[in-house]
Amino acid sequence: MTANRLVAALATLAVLLGVLAPARAGVDRPPQFVVMAFDNCTELERWQELIDFAAELNRDGDRIHFTFFVSGSNFIADSRRSIYEGPHQRRGYSRISFGGSPEQIRRRVEYVNALYRSGHEIASHGVGHFNGAAWAVGDWEKEFRAFGDVLKNVARNNGLRGSQFAFPAADVTGFRAPYLAKGAGLYGVLRAHGFRYDTSGIGHANAWPEKIDGLWRFNLAMLRIQGSGRSTLSMDYNFFVAHSRAVYDPRRYEMVREQTLQTYLQYFKSNYAGNRAPLHIGHHFMNYGGGAYNEALKSFARAVCGLPEVRCVTYAKLADFMDQQNPETLAAYRRGDFAHVATPTLKVAQRSR
Repeated sequence: MTANRLVAALATLAVLLGVLAPARAGVDRPPQFVVMAFDNCTELERWQELIDFAAELNRDGDRIHFTFFVSGSNFIADSRRSIYEGPHQRRGYSRISFGGSPEQIRRRVEYVNALYRSGHEIASHGVGHFNGAAWAVGDWEKEFRAFGDVLKNVARNNGLRGSQFAFPAADVTGFRAPYLAKGAGLYGVLRAHGFRYDTSGIGHANAWPEKIDGLWRFNLAMLRIQGSGRSTLSMDYNFFVAHSRAVYDPRRYEMVREQTLQTYLQYFKSNYAGNRAPLHIGHHFMNYGGGAYNEALKSFARAVCGLPEVRCVTYAKLADFMDQQNPETLAAYRRGDFAHVATPTLKVAQRSR
C-alpha cells in the first residue's frame, strides 16, 4: 500500500470510529433517576400496602422512596366538610371523597407520618381536586391557603387529640395539579408559597427538567405502549383509558399488566443507555384495571431500583440534585455528552395475582 493510500485508509477508519464511538466523556455520567409518585391518596389499605412494599425493597439497602401528592379533602372528616370551600364552589363540596370518620383521619395521618419518617416525600395535590385551568391568582391562593390549613390544623378541624403531622406545612414544596390543569396564575402562587417544583406538565421521554421562573418543571412523559400502536402519558389512569376507555375487563388483566410493565422497562432502557433523563411515573391509590397497573409498577420497581447508577428517589431529592448542577453540566446531560454504558440485565420476577 502506498503512503497516500495508507493515509486515506487511516482517515476513513478515523471517521468510522468517530461515528461508532459512544458519546465523548464531556462530564461525569449522571445517575439514572426514577421517580414514582402517587395521587389521590385515599384508601387506608393502600397506604399500608405501599409502606410494606417500600420496606420490602429497602430491607437490604436504601433502594426506593416515593412521593405522595396528597389531597387535602382526604384529611377532612365527612362530618366536618363544611370547613372547606373551594374556588367558585359551594361550601362542603369536593370532586373526590372527604376523609371519612375522625378515626380514619387519625389512621391516615399516622400512615403519612410513618412514610415521611422513612424518607418518603409528602407533596400537594390541592384540596378539592378541581380543574384549575381557568383559575385566577386569587383562586389558587384560596386553594393553597386551604391546603395549609388542613396540614396545620388537622387535629382541631377533626376533633382529634394529639393527631398532627410530623412535619410543618413549609416542608411541602412540590405540587401536581388535578387533571394536570395548571392555569395562568399557578406558578406565581407556587413561588409565593415556597414551592420548588411542579409536576403538572407533559414532555418527551428523554427530556431533562428545566427550571423556569424559579420552579423546576418535572414533566410526565409521552410513551409508546409496548405491543400496541398507541401512545399515552406515563400515568396509570391514562394507560387505563388507552387500553379500555377506563372500563375494567378481567379477561385482559394479564395483557394490560404485561404491556404496562414492558412500556416502563423500555422507558428505562432507552434513558439509561441514552442521555439519562429522569423517569417520571405517576400512579393513583385506586387499583385501575383490577390492580394490573399497580402490579406492573411493583414489578418494574423490583427490576430497576437498586441497579448500578440507578436512584429511585422522591421529587424533592431530584430537585436537590438538579440544584447542585451548573448550567454547563445540565446542558451536557441534555446532549448526552458523557460516556455511555449498556443497560444492565433486568430481572423481572413473575408475579401471580
